[in-house]
Amino acid sequence: MAFKPDIIVTGPDSSDIALVVEVKTSVPDLENSERQLKEFMTAMGCPVGLLVTPQRLWLYRDRYLGTSEDSIVRIGEFDVHDVLNFEPSGVGRKSGFEFEQFVQAWLEGLGTEAGLRELPAELKRAAEWYIVPAISQGTIRAGHPRSALSA
Repeated sequence: MAFKPDIIVTGPDSSDIALVVEVKTSVPDLENSERQLKEFMTAMGCPVGLLVTPQRLWLYRDRYLGTSEDSIVRIGEFDVHDVLNFEPSGVGRKSGFEFEQFVQAWLEGLGTEAGLRELPAELKRAAEWYIVPAISQGTIRAGHPRSALSA
């Protein structure tokens, strides 16, 4: 199955992807999830990627040292359990759908001073350097239709 990100942030002209986000309620195989995210980032020329669970957030950046996923490195790993405080009300696909919406709303909130103020210092710095520049000039949207997931 082809990788489809859960959330994308497109740049001002709507054709460039400035940030790609993979949202998972759990990551049983981090290596595989990272590989898929990096392959997508490379193929789309996306400079920043996030892998988010209710407990952890991994941040990736393309260093533009080549055209392979080796150019993309993990530059941060953060404990976000107390930041996100996500408690699913459903199970399975419904829980995943809820978490995608939750993370999208959280990203939208990072565009404000209040949203940034609530972050731990290290995550705040990373957000200011890598996430906020992408979302401040871009449009945050679902990376795939969510209506089918809510059924």
